Amino acid sequence: MPFFLLVMFIPPVYNMVFLIVKEKESKTRESMRMMGLTDLPYWLSWFLFYSAINTVMTTVAWITLIFNVINYS
Repeated sequence: MPFFLLVMFIPPVYNMVFLIVKEKESKTRESMRMMGLTDLPYWLSWFLFYSAINTVMTTVAWITLIFNVINYS
């Protein structure tokens, strides 16, 4: 079960790192800064997006643990 939980959380971290590197290569953040965007809304959007994804994944894992593991232990 610990391996399953570990494997469940690795793809979002990989995806986040991949998208940040891709954004850095395309220089989207620099062009948004030229248009007047500050760093706070930019990083806050990343944080809120991945917090929502991790909240959903954690809730699903919690429900799975409750109904499939704890009931039979």
